[in-house]
Amino acid sequence: MGRVALNGMTVLITGASSGIGKEIARILLFRYGCRVIGTGRSEEKLRAFAAEAEGAAAGRFFWRTFDVGDKAGWEETAAYLKEREMPPDLVVNCAGVLPPFAAYGGDGEGVERVLRTNFLSAVWSAEALSPLLAGNPLARIVNIGSSSSLCPFAGVAAYCASKAALQRFSECVSLENGIPVSVFMPGFTDTDVFRSQNFDEGTKGFFRRFGMSPQRMAEKIVRAIARGRRRKIFGADARLMDWGYRLFPRLAPRIITKFLRTAKPDAFGGIVHEGSRDWRKEMDEKKQ
Repeated sequence: MGRVALNGMTVLITGASSGIGKEIARILLFRYGCRVIGTGRSEEKLRAFAAEAEGAAAGRFFWRTFDVGDKAGWEETAAYLKEREMPPDLVVNCAGVLPPFAAYGGDGEGVERVLRTNFLSAVWSAEALSPLLAGNPLARIVNIGSSSSLCPFAGVAAYCASKAALQRFSECVSLENGIPVSVFMPGFTDTDVFRSQNFDEGTKGFFRRFGMSPQRMAEKIVRAIARGRRRKIFGADARLMDWGYRLFPRLAPRIITKFLRTAKPDAFGGIVHEGSRDWRKEMDEKKQ
């Protein structure tokens, strides 16, 4: 994929009401003069952002509230864009949810909700919007994954699984003939999603030291889009997780899990997993 001229594009961004998605929308609106359709669940936040855009970006920001994990919502959004003759050149799937850290307790419905928002939303957006993107030489899709897809660790089974599915789906589709698809894996970013986990102050400070602000992460993502990158990992912590798991596939997940258990003992105290041998030993003891 070659360089992408972002100036004046029509861009649809999910998760545009806060965090990385909002900062990407801000950059594309005010720096590149794009027409942006922002989606999210918070009408209040989207209205506030629309009011902010009324100055230098008047008439170029549109918004819709719907659940990206609902396939029907994507079909309605596609119809909305077609009716208003606003076919997007670029789709950025940035919406995501991170449930509270906890051991998996057999909550299949909870896993399904996470998969719908973090993974299936990208599948359904591609399905619904492909007719609007077809035939447009500028058209491309960017899926925002997570460093959690690069290395497994305890306490976030549904989240890791959803982001791993999104990564592999994007990488496979990018090899096929059709609309170019990119996937980016950002490391820790100081967003509302992270703050909702209620880590202790020491752990928050550690993450902030090695992580990025939403503004800085958005800058890097937009730069990668403009350069036509198909796959990229952002952040020292994400690269460490990637190479750590490649080189030490058994040790790296244990180290991350141990760190999180120290940071959030209330959530991780009941998580016994320290490696596959412990699971086998536990099962053998139950059989005796």
